[in-house]
Amino acid sequence: MDWESPKLLLLILPTLALLLWIESRSSHPMPALRKRLLLVVRAVGVMLALAALAGPARVTQTGRKALGIVVDASQSMGEEGLAKSLVEAARVRAALGSEIDSFVVQLGSQPELLPEGSTPAMQAEWQQKNGGDSHYANAIEYAEALFPPGASRNILVIGDGHETRGSLLNTAREAAISGIKLHALPVSGPRRPDARMIALTPNRTRLFEGASLSLTAVFESTIEGAGTLKLYENGIEVEKRPVVLKSGATQEITFTRTPSTRNTFQYRAVLEGIQGDTLPGNDSALAIVDVRGRLRLLYIESDANEARYLMQAMEKEGVELDLRQPGNLAITFDQLGGYDGVILSDVPAHQLGEPLMNALRDYVDKLGGGLIMLGGPGSFGVGGFYRTPIEEVLPVRLKAPDEEEKQSAAVAIVMDRSGSMAGEKLEMAKSAAIATAEVLGHNDSLGVWAFDSEAHVVAPMTRLTSTNAVSGQIAAVASGGGTNLQPAFQLGREALLRTKARVKHMIILTDGQTAGTGYEQLATQCRGEGLTISTVAIGEGSHVALLQAIASSGGGQSYSTIDASGITRIFTQDTLMHTGRMIREDPFIPELKEKHPILAGFEKWDSPTLLGYVKTTRRTSAQVPLVTDTGDPLLAHWRFGLGKATAFTSDAKSRWASLWIARWSGYGRFWSQVLRETARAPQGRLMDLSARMAGDDAHISVDLLADAGTRANNAVVEAEVFHVAADALGAPMKAVQKLSLRQDAPGTYTSDFKPTQAGVYLIRAQSGAEMVTTGLIHNPSTEASLGTVNETLLKEAVRITGGDYLDTTRLPNLETTKAVQHEELWPPLLLALLLIFLIDTAIRRWEHVVGLWQLVPIRKAV
Repeated sequence: MDWESPKLLLLILPTLALLLWIESRSSHPMPALRKRLLLVVRAVGVMLALAALAGPARVTQTGRKALGIVVDASQSMGEEGLAKSLVEAARVRAALGSEIDSFVVQLGSQPELLPEGSTPAMQAEWQQKNGGDSHYANAIEYAEALFPPGASRNILVIGDGHETRGSLLNTAREAAISGIKLHALPVSGPRRPDARMIALTPNRTRLFEGASLSLTAVFESTIEGAGTLKLYENGIEVEKRPVVLKSGATQEITFTRTPSTRNTFQYRAVLEGIQGDTLPGNDSALAIVDVRGRLRLLYIESDANEARYLMQAMEKEGVELDLRQPGNLAITFDQLGGYDGVILSDVPAHQLGEPLMNALRDYVDKLGGGLIMLGGPGSFGVGGFYRTPIEEVLPVRLKAPDEEEKQSAAVAIVMDRSGSMAGEKLEMAKSAAIATAEVLGHNDSLGVWAFDSEAHVVAPMTRLTSTNAVSGQIAAVASGGGTNLQPAFQLGREALLRTKARVKHMIILTDGQTAGTGYEQLATQCRGEGLTISTVAIGEGSHVALLQAIASSGGGQSYSTIDASGITRIFTQDTLMHTGRMIREDPFIPELKEKHPILAGFEKWDSPTLLGYVKTTRRTSAQVPLVTDTGDPLLAHWRFGLGKATAFTSDAKSRWASLWIARWSGYGRFWSQVLRETARAPQGRLMDLSARMAGDDAHISVDLLADAGTRANNAVVEAEVFHVAADALGAPMKAVQKLSLRQDAPGTYTSDFKPTQAGVYLIRAQSGAEMVTTGLIHNPSTEASLGTVNETLLKEAVRITGGDYLDTTRLPNLETTKAVQHEELWPPLLLALLLIFLIDTAIRRWEHVVGLWQLVPIRKAV
């Protein structure tokens, strides 16, 4: 016994309970005996109805056997191979006898039942017409539908196993679930003279106009000879190469194109002029590339005059750079989404600000944008990016290499703690002092002095064996009093002079006017004693002119900020800059260390020397194609979230790259490739579309955002499919289908369609104002007359279903497959239910039944 929906039987008990409850509440004046009888009849009727809905069937074994034979009649078998396969099919049918039901299906691009009395001429004609592909999966599914009911189901596959469409293994798994066994008898066609294209593969399917595109044509041959490989772009021949074919060898030729306009480019590679090629249908392969508008990046550069070198070079390469300087950076997260990438060139962290750095991190992580940081005195560690959101994104770490720790430095921090510093300003100043302690090494010394009307020793000058003790002392500083810098200035100077260190540096921070005189003279004296001094003015009331004069006389930097949150970045930047750990200004020749697409075409590195760089260390998972002469990272690249980040620790301007600009012809191409490889992949701002083949179906998937970082749900997403034939790539595309995509996951919408002709399919998806396109290739025939058998595929299909892998002396074992027959039982149950309904009616209308019965003898008397 078998049930189609056995869970419906679970409703019997609840339904009977409901009938009993209704009966107990009934006030009908029917006699009790009739009520009980009616209850029983209705209970039986409910059980019959539910049993019929559950789909009962009686399963019996019939002993009847059937065999479907699938014969490979594709062009790869040739007439000789097809004839051999049909002979084997006839042998198997004859050996099994007439008691076994059997039939033969021809396998090609479409399956077909082999008619009785088929002649060799008819078979050759069918092979020529329908043998352009080997679709094993489709033929097996076709054969499954031909089995007579109640018979065991076995399928014998006779062929070479070289499928060009569908998935035999997926079909075998489905057959195993249905109780069907696949058997295989390997038969190959002759090894015929054949040259064929295997694939035409672009290095990217989406790119910006002006970008370089590589198309790799892969082909093989069973014959020796010469010919021509031609490349067509949108139906027009654009390049051709002579080829020398080698029997049994797979060869590659790469074409380079630079699409200069926004369009969908269709490419076709064709082998021509091959003498003796017997399968011309497999001599071409297709590719499609979607070319978007020009690459557009935000270029943040501290010196607008120096920015011209990179901007002029990129203009020639078709890359648009939108130049901004640090003082004009009112850029929101949504505005960043309009750029394909962001370049940070020699811009300190405190000039960017925390909100923009957070936005840049999310831009790369969530929107898939690209971030490129170039070196300079205001970049990487010396730019104050240590422990910032930007450092999280970069493929390098910003602390100095370990060997630099041996070179000691001493830093004195002189900070204002007057009453006007109370609150956020003092807390940020303390955080900055603690951060300074953290970027210094164990061989360095740090001292901290605070001043109001008097000088206060916060932490005496001492070697930083542990930052915890110093951090606790700094955190205890409280505000109060007036402002007099001079005593603390003197204490810091004296402590630095007593300390033995290679570098001695002082940082002074204040937010107001200070008492005392002679500061410039004191700073000049410090400079003569080997000390450097930097100053930080915070707030609008500070004596900026005096602080700038002190820094100028002391050989340091002068900083001014209104935002207290930027103090920490200023301190770490200044400390790393003046301790001399992070910048090396010596000429060196870059060394090519690793292969990477970012340096395609630069296999032989021949650039001039660079004059300096910022020291960093590589992250474990980053790729570092270029290094310096000492092994430090020069060019590093990695993925971060949905986007990419690249670090170039030298610069692209005249300070360190002057010889590149003046003498190297590869300057523009190098930077073009770096920017293109790092930039966000071409796509819609809030929408992306992909298409791939899944068996015989094309699967379309759309990722849709409502805004930056938020997936769009319950949206209306539609797609239109266009096609152009493989042999008419220059012709206009023809609309073939419209699709409404369904939502499968948050922000994800999918649909499928079935490509029916060889050629290029263009899919255009739209949701509201967002529209994106992508392409899909349905290649012409890839049949090849190799004279071999794909034993791996055939044996795996047989193993999945438990069948036999045969030779010409064996027959498939049909005894292990059960032959069962299902007899549906719901029709008699419905008849019984009809009878129960009549009995129910008779009980409820018993008086009418009695009256009719009484009329019967009267009519007889008349």
